[in-house]
Amino acid sequence: MRFSIKGEYGILAALEIALHTDQGPVQVRKIALQQGIPVRFLEQVMSSLKKSGLVESVRGAQGGYRLSKPADEIRLSDLIQAVEGPISPMARTNENSLDSRGGHGEEDVLKDVWGEVKDSIIGVLDSISLQDLCNRKKTIEDRKALMYHI
Repeated sequence: MRFSIKGEYGILAALEIALHTDQGPVQVRKIALQQGIPVRFLEQVMSSLKKSGLVESVRGAQGGYRLSKPADEIRLSDLIQAVEGPISPMARTNENSLDSRGGHGEEDVLKDVWGEVKDSIIGVLDSISLQDLCNRKKTIEDRKALMYHI
């Protein structure tokens, strides 16, 4: 299972907004600069996050994006699915299944496995909130600061 860079950018953009929640809306250009994301591509990602109701835009000179709910209520699965669509480890469609090519039901065995894989992936992504990512980032930054002073 692979997620595209678009999904990763969605998570990084939401993380950047969550890290600066107390500073008001965050502009796309600031997110792009901080996270190394091309602005035009980020605008598409932000549009998807907005359509899904995870972020909201604020107009005006001090405008930008802010989370539409607390970071501890936003799961990584929400962000991935907002940007990438439904999570599915199966690349095959029904028209391309083994049976349609003369198979003998072998896809039934794999269908169960792929269902388990999907459930596991969603379970992990559901267990991690945006706030958890913020905490992890702060821990990493604290470790780097300690290493620098040694």
